[in-house]
Amino acid sequence: MSYRIKLENFEGPLDLLLFFIHRDKLNIYDIPISDITSEFLEYIKLMKILNIQVAGEFIVMASLLMRIKAKMLLPKKQNDDEEEFEDPRDELVKRLLEYKQFKLASTTISKVYEKHCRKHFKGAIIPIKDQKEDMSQYVKNVSLFDLLGIFKEVLERLPDSTTYELNREEIHLDEQIEYLKKMLQSKSNINFKKLMLSLETKLKIIVTFMAILEMIRLKEITVQQKIVFGEIILTGYSK
Repeated sequence: MSYRIKLENFEGPLDLLLFFIHRDKLNIYDIPISDITSEFLEYIKLMKILNIQVAGEFIVMASLLMRIKAKMLLPKKQNDDEEEFEDPRDELVKRLLEYKQFKLASTTISKVYEKHCRKHFKGAIIPIKDQKEDMSQYVKNVSLFDLLGIFKEVLERLPDSTTYELNREEIHLDEQIEYLKKMLQSKSNINFKKLMLSLETKLKIIVTFMAILEMIRLKEITVQQKIVFGEIILTGYSK
């Protein structure tokens, strides 16, 4: 029986590409398409391992990246008129710049809204909102891509196993949730990367990662990152 986790407001493929560009400090006008395509496909593979639903737009973007990569491998045609060579990446760069512009505008508008939504005219009736609680307060400045990045790094650090003995490893989601709860009882917070590196097997890493996502969904922990690409800290949520 597979365990499925569905996150609301899941970032799209352009957000993932911008994540790579900002993390590696790449020139958006000169994207190393071969490297970024390979990493994009690796992230999709990680999402499937964790049974995170991969939207069709991710598959479409993967196809577009592979198409661009194939075009760039083709030899450039020498035209008699010496026409300027059209870079296959131009369309992607244009979409990324446009998306980045709208994302920045959205962030600015959200800050203005947050500032003014707390103000009310004298005598105004404040309606009681009957809606789902905003989950963003439990994951501050941390995206799923940040978590997947460390998850991928930890998996890559595991030594290659050369043994062929089949040993069934009994690790359950509920047990790992209780394990995390006990850790948070003894210390105020947990360093996500150090926690992952302390786990010995791939199965334990995967189940623990799923336990963290489930605890975020149940509002039992918060995840914070003080600076971009900084350490990710898990903290018990105090109501």
